[in-house]
Amino acid sequence: MMHMRKMVKGLILILLVLIFLPFIYEINFYNEVKVRKDFVKNMTTEKNDGFFFVYETVKYPSNVEIIKLEKKSNITLGMTTDPWNLNFGVIPIGIESRRFINLANRKEEIYKVEIQIYGNISPMVDFDKNNFILRKDDEVKVTALLNSTLSKGTGKFMGEIDILSKRARMPFFNVIL
Repeated sequence: MMHMRKMVKGLILILLVLIFLPFIYEINFYNEVKVRKDFVKNMTTEKNDGFFFVYETVKYPSNVEIIKLEKKSNITLGMTTDPWNLNFGVIPIGIESRRFINLANRKEEIYKVEIQIYGNISPMVDFDKNNFILRKDDEVKVTALLNSTLSKGTGKFMGEIDILSKRARMPFFNVIL
């Protein structure tokens, strides 16, 4: 009788591990930091289906040219207004520049949104909102702020800004978004 109880407890433990193993793997896959060697040239979208969640990533090129402002010099500031990139243009060292990311959820599902930045531009860029939930009909305006005083001098800085969204395959998993 005692041997049977131990065997049942062992089987329950094995069953629990088998049930939660895909979930643990998927969490680690989503949170894994990926090293980037090159960056997208245009807005790019990727979609991945996991066992519990669906992941979508929108990738934008991002760069800035930081220049030194000489006394009595005329400069032309570069601005980028293309909706397919998050470039900051040409700015003098010591200046801040902003870009805006408008996000909206028009679907029934709930999404968790995370913004990541890669490249040598990343130490200079910060977001006023990150790691948040978008519910149906939510609209969020995220400010990407580039502070050129955080650069290591003048020059061209490049990278990529990724907007990751995650939604549950089944409404039950919304509680763990």
